[in-house]
Amino acid sequence: MHQDKAPESVWAAPEPAKRRLRLFRRDPEAPTLWQSEFEPQDLGEPLGVWATAETVALVRFDRVSAYASATGEPLWTWQPPGQDVIVRVAEDAQDGLGVVLHHDDGEHGAQRVRLTALDLGSGAVAWSREQPKDRLGHVGGEHAREVAIGGGRIATVARAKADAPPVVRCLDARTGAQQWERPLPDDWGDSFSVLAADPPVLSVRNSGRRSRPRLYVVREDGEWYVELPDGYKDFGPAVAVVGDTLAVGLEPDDPAGDDEKSADTVLRAYCVPTGEEIWEWRVDHGRTLHPLAHRGYFMAGNGYGSRVTVLDPADGRVVAERRLPGFSYRARYAAWDDRLAVVCHAVSETRRVRVFRWK
Repeated sequence: MHQDKAPESVWAAPEPAKRRLRLFRRDPEAPTLWQSEFEPQDLGEPLGVWATAETVALVRFDRVSAYASATGEPLWTWQPPGQDVIVRVAEDAQDGLGVVLHHDDGEHGAQRVRLTALDLGSGAVAWSREQPKDRLGHVGGEHAREVAIGGGRIATVARAKADAPPVVRCLDARTGAQQWERPLPDDWGDSFSVLAADPPVLSVRNSGRRSRPRLYVVREDGEWYVELPDGYKDFGPAVAVVGDTLAVGLEPDDPAGDDEKSADTVLRAYCVPTGEEIWEWRVDHGRTLHPLAHRGYFMAGNGYGSRVTVLDPADGRVVAERRLPGFSYRARYAAWDDRLAVVCHAVSETRRVRVFRWK
């Protein structure tokens, strides 16, 4: 979350050998370094991706597959023990470790789940421990939306009592020790998704036909929420934090026509301590935006994996943009140094991972 801000020159595009008339100038294209082999069959939706200077690791329900960051050469594969399936993945690879939450989804009466940390350089298990299941909210057979892992912690939301507001709880990922917990201000909401762990960010929906989804940001000493404005169907599936600024996408209502690739989408920024809206960036790059924090800036990639924009966290000013050759439906992104990995989350046959150099 707290990164030193790099000079803007790291994002600058190289000057072309021949200058074009401004009328015909396009955003520069990022060079492709490698892409994974075409998957001839559906292997399931990815749950997450981690990236370091040495390794890009892709997580699915039954395995973690690692590639060399520079070349795409397969490095190692890890599978959870027994009949366990992976249901949640850490947002980041802190200290070069990727953490997964897994359990046996066929053992319905199980009282415990397991967390395992993998060394991304070697694929070796750095540590693994059991965790009481009832401390983590609902852990389902295919997902654990009420749990997020990141920044060395686990954030979860659970009901302590049937008639009491849900409680947001933070645990140390390595030890399971409770760091703090705080009840939400009221008993509003039927469906909870924890989008981030540091700080805990929740997307909350209510079954009321006229109710609007809310986005909660919870800290040990307070919380705030914003309500989704009219004209939008949901908050985006990911948030990013740079310093005290949080960015989240707003997904527009279903379009009247078929041209959703040019739908207007908003990335909105809020002050983490107060909830004050700081700025918004409006763009027609598609229905969804995936923000991430890198080098002290926000990077916002569109849902088609074809364009990435760098924004100044102070005011939302566009610092740089790149076009990305190819296409990845429901794209998610990971960045390291001057490299960018784009992962296709569509359940389909595809080239799952594409890696680019910024310039």
